[in-house]
Amino acid sequence: MKPLDRTATLRRFAAPAAICAAILVAAYVRTAEGTRHPSPWGYRLWSFAALAYSDILALHEDRGAGRHPLPYVEDKVEYPVLLGIGMWFPSVLAPDRGGYFALTFALLAACALLSLWFICALPGTQPWTWAASPALLVYGALNWDLFGILPLAAGLWLWAAGRERIAVAVLSLAVWTKFFPILVLGIVLLLSLRGPRQRTLELIAIFLGVSLAVNLPFAIWGWPRWTWFFEYNRIREIEPSLYLLLGADGRGFVTAANTMSAVAVLAAALAIAAVELRTRRLDLLRAACALVCLFFIANKVYSPQYWLWVVALLALAAVPGWLGGAVSVLALADYAISFTRLHLQADRVWAQA
Repeated sequence: MKPLDRTATLRRFAAPAAICAAILVAAYVRTAEGTRHPSPWGYRLWSFAALAYSDILALHEDRGAGRHPLPYVEDKVEYPVLLGIGMWFPSVLAPDRGGYFALTFALLAACALLSLWFICALPGTQPWTWAASPALLVYGALNWDLFGILPLAAGLWLWAAGRERIAVAVLSLAVWTKFFPILVLGIVLLLSLRGPRQRTLELIAIFLGVSLAVNLPFAIWGWPRWTWFFEYNRIREIEPSLYLLLGADGRGFVTAANTMSAVAVLAAALAIAAVELRTRRLDLLRAACALVCLFFIANKVYSPQYWLWVVALLALAAVPGWLGGAVSVLALADYAISFTRLHLQADRVWAQA
């Protein structure tokens, strides 16, 4: 499956991009009012009630609403290195809350539109599933996940274009932005076995080289703070997920949930590998969509913004439009329910204070 040329891509891109841009503007308008609520607790009370919460503003307030400490050197961050840098960099250029949020959102919006371009450039995909999704309205400014979705989409486009080395390098950047794209990279390396083994080894070396270049400076200068991402995710309590729905203890079941999640994802990965090694006809985009979505289901935490990844992967995997639309409606409902619940909890805490 070769990508479309620039003219054909532009024809597919123009109308969805206009709608996508309008949704992103609306997303900014509905969340930017939070810059008027300066205290961390005051912001959370307002944003939960208004259904307009953003980690971007909340964590900026938690870090003093100014220039952030340098991640992994001066401060521990619960995200991989590139996302930590993405959080920090706008605070250097625009440390006040209004400027920080505006600059961060502009970068995220650019990532959303560029991701749409790469979706449009791949034949058979569903650009409207991504461009018109209300998930962008409510989750686009919730966290920094669009920073990871862009290199994922770009890497898959590069792979389809036959630029395998650059594709793996870009997918490696996606890994160190959000980490679970390593599942997609694994499928790409599996498909590389269709050619000479030496090529696969070369691609693995590229991944290792990019990983060292991105991580080694921070690991050397701030080992305890750099390792916090891994430690935090190991000890993190169970949050909204399949495990809580089944009645698991949010604290006591953590180790078991970690094990069960790893086993489920590994079993699915082995099944995908078996299909590819037997048939040599595995569809990269659909396999990537299936494996990442299974990871979300099996994980002990389902962060609300994961819906953005689901919608993007469904668009890439060319699922029927009605299914993409149904998922977007579910994403919207999940947002409303989750933050209404947080609003009610915050009101109870405030009443007891």
